Amino acid sequence: MEPVLIDAYRRMLAARGCSVDRILEDPELRGEFLALARAALGDRPEAAILHGLNNLRKRRKLPRRADLTTSVA
Repeated sequence: MEPVLIDAYRRMLAARGCSVDRILEDPELRGEFLALARAALGDRPEAAILHGLNNLRKRRKLPRRADLTTSVA
């Protein structure tokens, strides 16, 4: 599940520039993130997906905005 969540977050970060906190707080961003994750994971519970995202953030496994700009160059 982790690679899928990292990819979905990377896509959200590139397209929207949003943080994990914004995804968790904003219903529109949360829905978009869940749709991206569920496209690959199937119909997993929202709580499980968001818990996984939050754990990745805590373990510093998610890309940062700066990581995206340096990988494009």
